[in-house]
Amino acid sequence: MEGFLNLNKPRGPSSFQVVDAVRKTLGTKKAGHAGTLDPHATGVLVVGLGKATRLIPFVSDLEKEYIATIKLGISTDTLDGEGEVMARKEVPPLTRQEITEALSEFTGEIEQVPPPFSAVRVEGERLYDLARDGIRVHTKPKRVFIQEIELLEAGGDRLVIRSLVSKGTYIRALARDLAARLGTLGIVENLVRTKVGHFTIENAVSPDDPALPRLVLPPDHGLAHFPPVHLTPAGASAFKRGNRVSSAGVKERPPRVKSFEDVRVYGPEGDFIGVGSWRPAGLQPRRIY
Repeated sequence: MEGFLNLNKPRGPSSFQVVDAVRKTLGTKKAGHAGTLDPHATGVLVVGLGKATRLIPFVSDLEKEYIATIKLGISTDTLDGEGEVMARKEVPPLTRQEITEALSEFTGEIEQVPPPFSAVRVEGERLYDLARDGIRVHTKPKRVFIQEIELLEAGGDRLVIRSLVSKGTYIRALARDLAARLGTLGIVENLVRTKVGHFTIENAVSPDDPALPRLVLPPDHGLAHFPPVHLTPAGASAFKRGNRVSSAGVKERPPRVKSFEDVRVYGPEGDFIGVGSWRPAGLQPRRIY
């Protein structure tokens, strides 16, 4: 079995546990996900199956949307409600305008220090493994991009925000840094990932759905954000051998494909054969399926 599943991850299990359970349910040897969700988080978890695992990096790079409930006035070692309380601080009176203005400072490219309990590697070791052993490592800030951020609700010591962010953005770190900007502490009390590119929570399915085998999406669905290019028989043959395809081997393409843009590549019968990069000199294979 190969393709993608748009799962609605429940609260509790880790992303790895969800993927492993699905792999066993579907009887496939290979499975992986396109972006970790913490155990306490819920929402869209995109899982690649079989040969589609080769395409996961192209899905992992997609922007992600989250809705987070932030509890102010408290800090934990995990920066969420599952951790040990490390400190408390009074929450100052805040107007909606003050919160909105603070949020605006976090749009665009920003620097984040990853949370101590995270999957970031330091000298080959995951931060969460080091943290569980009582080892705290001072990590360097990393650059991330926040395309959109808005305040949905505000009341008392809680805020609800929606954010559209790049790969590698930690919402727990965002909550910590936003709270500091507001003069207090903060953790993520509840987190829902509502979107990974074109995979949305409205179309997500339960990992326990008995119809799961019939809900597997075709491999090229994961690449729906790439424009399609169709090749001639000769072009498809060249592409499958890993050779660049000249314009003569291209049967059909959208009129506005940009140079060095990634594309979905199909053979003459409409069969998906891989991912290519559109170059001035022709189509360069990137991943042969």
